[in-house]
Amino acid sequence: MTEILIAKKEKGDHRMKFRVTEHRTKGWAPNRYEKIIASKDFNQVAMLLFDLNAMGYPVDKAYTAFKKMLEEPELFFLK
Repeated sequence: MTEILIAKKEKGDHRMKFRVTEHRTKGWAPNRYEKIIASKDFNQVAMLLFDLNAMGYPVDKAYTAFKKMLEEPELFFLK
């Protein structure tokens, strides 16, 4: 089974919910990891990135790609 990361924000709710689960087309898959960030506190975001790094996600490469995206003039519609 493949593992997927889900980021979700409900309409009208200020919290972000992150979870890691197995990718299944039928049935229910239990969460392997779940974190709810209730504010825009950088410490909570840092703890999320620490957890993802510990689970084997390429956080360093993703952060480098993120920093490059901030300088891309083509992505002006996202700003």
